[in-house]
Amino acid sequence: MMKRITYIILLAALVLFTSCLREKKPEEIYNEQASGVVLVLNQFYYSATLSDGSTIYFSGLDEDGDLKDIAFSADSVQRSMAFGTAFFVDGQGSLLTNRHVVDPIIAKSDVKGYVKKLVKGLKAITEYAQSAMAEEYQSLQEQINANTSVEYNEYLGYYTTESIENNDLRRRQSELSQEFDEAQEYIEQLEAIDVNEISIQTYSEIGIAYHDTYVTKPGDFKPCVVVRTSQDQDVDLALIRLKDKTTPSRAHIFSAPKDEHNIFGPSKDEREKLALNQSLVLIGYNHGVQLAATQEGIKAQLTTGNVSQQPDGNRVMYTIPMLQGSSGSPVVNRYGELVAVNFAGLIGTQSFNFGIPLKRINDFLKQ
Repeated sequence: MMKRITYIILLAALVLFTSCLREKKPEEIYNEQASGVVLVLNQFYYSATLSDGSTIYFSGLDEDGDLKDIAFSADSVQRSMAFGTAFFVDGQGSLLTNRHVVDPIIAKSDVKGYVKKLVKGLKAITEYAQSAMAEEYQSLQEQINANTSVEYNEYLGYYTTESIENNDLRRRQSELSQEFDEAQEYIEQLEAIDVNEISIQTYSEIGIAYHDTYVTKPGDFKPCVVVRTSQDQDVDLALIRLKDKTTPSRAHIFSAPKDEHNIFGPSKDEREKLALNQSLVLIGYNHGVQLAATQEGIKAQLTTGNVSQQPDGNRVMYTIPMLQGSSGSPVVNRYGELVAVNFAGLIGTQSFNFGIPLKRINDFLKQ
């Protein structure tokens, strides 16, 4: 009888283990976890404050390295749009993604180069305008001289007479003189600008859309706030949170390998360790809403691959194919446990990409 009870207990434990910790097929992982992966929309623009205190706003850089959509007020600047991926990590509406998804940094050197070119161009235009003013002033003087004559009278002697038109000509000369001085003052202001003292700021409006929902416009995305971004330049992570601080009940919450229910299988350390050729699964939104949109709403994509380089503790390389938009996607092992966050691709190929390993993720979440 005792042996039978022991056998039943062991069998129950084995069933519990196999139900909680077992290898899963990629499609099974997708069906369980896609609800916790969201499409991120970032609507953003930049400002550049110059050393003279003036501020210009712009949406980014064009292919020639020039600032796009320049405006002189935040209300009139056009926003850029970029997509990424995020996933839930708790029940309070918190999601993990990449820093570059929510805070698209623009190189200060690029802005400095453009501002320097802009200042040079404005100075040249203003000097050209001054030259035109000087020519017009001289032309007016010639007209005034032509309208002026010297005459002689035996009672008055020599005296000058001129056309009444000269009053308007001199009035225009006075306006030109004022405009020339104002242009000179503007040139001096341009020359005083120190391009090395430019202050650049990014303004982002973050929203998310759930797997299996319909989105047709930016207003369909649920608003989020950025809780924090990693201060370590080598750790491209950010934590965002729904404004209502509530994770939807249907959404999967991702978790890392734990010690529970693993007495019959690989240990926690073994499961979170990434070895060469280990199989991995990524769920994300390649190419943003363009590929995600289906007749049944937006849907995340599943891609698989293997660890292709010995991890160095800072990043892991794998052969999971991806496109822009999958930044911030969760990467899980064959048990469906979070082991990395996708953050970068190798330029020129879709087959070698990089993720942030679990230790870096845990360090960030504990901050």
